[in-house]
Amino acid sequence: MILPGSRPASVVDHVAAACELLLSAALIAELEATFRRPKLDRYTSLDTRMKYLWSMVDLAKPISVTSEITDCRDQKDNKLLALAFDGRADLIVTGDVDLLCLHPWRGIAIVSPAAYLAQFGA
Repeated sequence: MILPGSRPASVVDHVAAACELLLSAALIAELEATFRRPKLDRYTSLDTRMKYLWSMVDLAKPISVTSEITDCRDQKDNKLLALAFDGRADLIVTGDVDLLCLHPWRGIAIVSPAAYLAQFGA
């Protein structure tokens, strides 16, 4: 979960400043649904979470995903692989073990937020 000020948020901020953040409509929809979960209210307000999401969307390059990928054991994660593939990404940063175990995948590195921050000194 990306919360303002968290390690994943630091990764997003670094990627947006130094590289190119890729988002698809499907990923934005998933993030929005996740950010709207009431259980996250104890960490930060819905308004703060939504402002953060839309700031991410503003920084990102939108990718139209057309590929159908079925390589991940967790089928819902295939949309992230398809985004990376269609967006010609060099790197996926995730805490999801179902994706991390694929590293490297079709020439795309898959690393944890901690590993990304350690490597790039963000």
